[in-house]
Amino acid sequence: MTTSAPVRLALVAAAIGIVWGTVLPWLGRCSVIRRHVAAMELREVNPAAMVYTELDRLPIRPAWVEDRVILWP
Repeated sequence: MTTSAPVRLALVAAAIGIVWGTVLPWLGRCSVIRRHVAAMELREVNPAAMVYTELDRLPIRPAWVEDRVILWP
């Protein structure tokens, strides 16, 4: 039995809604997450910006990529 695209879309949207509305808030109430959030707020760290501020310390791509992949023949 196959399901139609609108039904699959509705199921995916419902799954995302359940995760967003129940699972993530539940995780936010866990003591480990609360301690991490409190530590970030104490240091005035914006968690949304952490990824971007750490980019200068990361290599653009791993060294093995340079050895194995030829980008321009």
